[in-house]
Amino acid sequence: MDGPIAKYPGRFKAFATLPLRSPEAAADELERSVREDGFLGALTNGHIAKKYLDHPDFEPVLARAVALDVPIYLHPGYPADEIFKIYYSTTRSEYTEEFQDYIFSGSGYGWHQEVLTQCIRMITYGVFDRFPKLKVIIGHMGEGLPFYHQRIINDMGEPTENSLEKPFGQYFQDNFWVTTSAFPQTELLQLLLKFISVDRVMFATDYPFADIKAQTDWFRGVDLPREDKEKIAFRNAEKLFKMKVPVK
Repeated sequence: MDGPIAKYPGRFKAFATLPLRSPEAAADELERSVREDGFLGALTNGHIAKKYLDHPDFEPVLARAVALDVPIYLHPGYPADEIFKIYYSTTRSEYTEEFQDYIFSGSGYGWHQEVLTQCIRMITYGVFDRFPKLKVIIGHMGEGLPFYHQRIINDMGEPTENSLEKPFGQYFQDNFWVTTSAFPQTELLQLLLKFISVDRVMFATDYPFADIKAQTDWFRGVDLPREDKEKIAFRNAEKLFKMKVPVK
């Protein structure tokens, strides 16, 4: 491969982009990219033709990810057109001219709700009961999970206690990893760590959409025990991705 991975061996890794509208082909491409190119897993971007990964169509991809022991990174995407019109459009012309509708439905708000909704769907519809070793990464300090965590597990837990194999909140502990990407907020990190093990949190920057220096400067200043800070900085990534992070 060309690019940074070839130019700086050991410094850069990648996630695969998969043809998810053809799940069998996507599963094969995931395996090829992991085995031949050394990719770390796959990254998705929102809904796939108005379906999320909880849909049975995508079970070949999930099964292959489990077989390869690699994670799937759920990155947000823009909503389907009908959802966009209901939630995010307006009659104010200046709003559209300023692209506020796309920011509202994207990085300003909608993206985070979209990913968290997909996570809840995957738990509710038994994805992690069918694939208990499936590993999922979400970014942006949990996509709202720290704030909603207790509400979600309390209100979703009772109606699913007879249909799911574990308590609702346990799936967040067993199947999810969370990155800090583009959310350099100490209070939010502290809230996240109240609900999610420090062993499941990883530092990230969201480059090129967020400034690397601002993210790293923030994390250097976070007051955490050294062991916990090293886990978030690189040790959790080493364990999840089965790699050694170069440390100077």
